Amino acid sequence: MPKTIFNGISNLLYKLRNKSFDLRSLFTKNIFIDEQLSLVIRDLISKYCIGESNIPGTVISIYNIRDCLEIIIKRNNEKLYYVVNEPIIDSNSIEVIEVLYKENVYSKCKSIECISRVLESKDIELVNKFFKNPMAIMYHYSKLESGYGPLYPLVIDEKIEEISCNQDDKKVFIIHREYMWYGWMETNIVLDKEVIDNLVLALARKTGKHLSLAHPIAEGLTKEGIRVALTYSNEVSRKGSSFVLRKKQGTPWTITRLIDQGVLTPQIAAYLWLVLELRGSILIVGSMGTGKTTLLQALLTLIPPTKRVITIEDTPEITATTGLWDPLVIRPNPNTNLYIDEYKLLKFALRRRADYIVVGEVRGREARLLIQASRLGHGVLATMHADDAQAAIERLSSPPISIPRNLLDSIWTIVIMDPSGSRGFRRVKEIYEIVHGVRSLRKIACFKNGSFEPESIEALVSNSIRLSSSLDQETAIDELSNRTIFLSQLVSNGVFNINDLSNELHRFYSITLEEISEAIMNANERH
Repeated sequence: MPKTIFNGISNLLYKLRNKSFDLRSLFTKNIFIDEQLSLVIRDLISKYCIGESNIPGTVISIYNIRDCLEIIIKRNNEKLYYVVNEPIIDSNSIEVIEVLYKENVYSKCKSIECISRVLESKDIELVNKFFKNPMAIMYHYSKLESGYGPLYPLVIDEKIEEISCNQDDKKVFIIHREYMWYGWMETNIVLDKEVIDNLVLALARKTGKHLSLAHPIAEGLTKEGIRVALTYSNEVSRKGSSFVLRKKQGTPWTITRLIDQGVLTPQIAAYLWLVLELRGSILIVGSMGTGKTTLLQALLTLIPPTKRVITIEDTPEITATTGLWDPLVIRPNPNTNLYIDEYKLLKFALRRRADYIVVGEVRGREARLLIQASRLGHGVLATMHADDAQAAIERLSSPPISIPRNLLDSIWTIVIMDPSGSRGFRRVKEIYEIVHGVRSLRKIACFKNGSFEPESIEALVSNSIRLSSSLDQETAIDELSNRTIFLSQLVSNGVFNINDLSNELHRFYSITLEEISEAIMNANERH
């Protein structure tokens, strides 16, 4: 029997099993079970209903999801609202949903034809009822089956980044990707306390974590890739049970998509690409929600396709790379002997012949091993919470990380992310290189007065101590020019999919290999 978000059926069976012997005997009769199951399903459908959609205000945007769900963005005075307008279902539709649920169609069928056959096997009239309102029925059935209940429309909206709610406020708020400058936007979804309690418990089960009065906080990742942070009751949260859901982007961020959206220029992307290819280390820095992981993910789509990449995360957020990917995830466990943290995984990664080692977020002693990995010749990518480059240096050199300052020059480049561009748009704010011995930070590029500086490749090479020490000036300029032109062409041609980008990188590096082979042959002929 499929699981629901409130586990209502299991609770019902538990209560009935503890009644009299006569009542327990009724479990052998399918008609009784069907009646009780129908009551539970109808109860859940009613609890899943979204609030009023007639919020007053001026409509500023409307879009549809899956041809049946309407989303309206409204403005009332200076306040924005996210309004969900769900398809309406009647008693006949609910009857069909009950049958679909009981027959577990979600796991059996992948097409309308299959669903039609299942319904026909029960009652031909059900088929007629289904085809009178098929989109609405499938929407509400999927909502019931998903395990997200009233949050389902927010989960399937790819334009939503985060979802939150607590028992005191009851209202659900979201962060919308197209209105990030606004902050948390109120929705027309209002949940009662019982629903929120059941919801956080169900979300904990979806992540495989335990949540109770004894263990009132939990965080993890659902199989859909949604990162959840939960509290239960009033044990640690003064506002009762609460949740925050962070959704991953439906498709992996590629460097070409970020260039197209103005997060950085082809020239700056080419510089970071060249640093990676030279096995330098890049630290991406910024405050919460500035797009650090997004840029990290995008830079991983510039890894040469024949190179091995090991990623280490506490909660998996990186979704793909153009290199040979070996993703590792920590294993939390109350038993310290069974706990595998980033430090242990990083030591393990050093023995797996990685060309590039990536740490999702640097917090503690694993930073020391990351520095050693860089000094051993591995390319290194990581993110860190800090407001600017100097704050990142101070954090790395202070307890609990405590890396000696004379070792910090193993970090080649620090990228500062900033959400406070035009209307809150995320972008690269500044790029620094660490001068030997951390005597000072050298600014390589920045976003200033509405554009990125410097504008010329020659000036960028002149600013870069790392490129100047690794390549002669002419070679560095040629490499940056070729990569800038290459990336600009990809953006112009609309190459934003990671598979298409990977194919183009193969072509780019195959041309380079042909040039190298030709140079070797010419050198051999001269000798």
